Amino acid sequence: MAGPLWSDTCGWEDLALLCGEKDLAVGRAMLNLDRGWSARWSATWMVGKVKRAGPVEGLKAVPLAGCVPWRGFAWHQKQSHRPGLESVVFTGRQHAFESHREDQFVMMADFTGESEELLSQPFLLEFEGMGGWREHIPDFLLVSGRDRWLVDVRPAGRMDDDDLMKFAATSEVALALGWGYAVVTGWRPLTWRNVDLFYSRRRPMQDRLGLKPLLMQTARAAEALSETLTFRGLADSYEFPALARPVILHLLWHRQLGVEVAAPFRDSSVLRVAREAVR
Repeated sequence: MAGPLWSDTCGWEDLALLCGEKDLAVGRAMLNLDRGWSARWSATWMVGKVKRAGPVEGLKAVPLAGCVPWRGFAWHQKQSHRPGLESVVFTGRQHAFESHREDQFVMMADFTGESEELLSQPFLLEFEGMGGWREHIPDFLLVSGRDRWLVDVRPAGRMDDDDLMKFAATSEVALALGWGYAVVTGWRPLTWRNVDLFYSRRRPMQDRLGLKPLLMQTARAAEALSETLTFRGLADSYEFPALARPVILHLLWHRQLGVEVAAPFRDSSVLRVAREAVR
């Protein structure tokens, strides 16, 4: 992507490193995509404790209300993976993840705030591939008024041919439904570190000193005069800069202010008033 990557307008797809089409083509060659495959392949999802199943071509009509993750999430002392629950601002709920990488994705999706709903492990996909019938559970389904995205998370260098076949099958399902699909392998340099910094100040603030409107007023005034405004400059505009700094981070997380998110975040980082209010 040419030019600055501004935090107030980027999407999670702009921040992510994705599995390439060449890799998915390797998996696609192992699938049985004969005529009528979308009617033969099936998906099973959970509504409460009830399993419901149907052909993948009918997934568009599945109501999301009451859907829960396909697998239960367990925590015990010697497990090799790192599951947990992450609070998400745009849904107002906690969402499950099974690894640190998945937790990162949930936080990045929350930061960009493009979706209205997030489902972990939305369904069990049964598909025809090399060796017969196979199964795969996508990691996430992101839902907005505009589109839907199925997402798998797998670090680069940790995908074998079996994984690529499963990812390719999920990609074909998403394509048939008119949804997006991505395998997130990592994040663009520095973006995760910066968003993690903003994340530390994402929770609601009482702002008893009225700093948020004061700082936004200062930022708008600088923009109206075409003046360059830095993180330190905005903090120093208040008589107690140490109190202003966490508030600025809060405004950056909530995308009321923007900064170049793919560059080191420091006192000299240039800020701007958000071009598009996300939330």
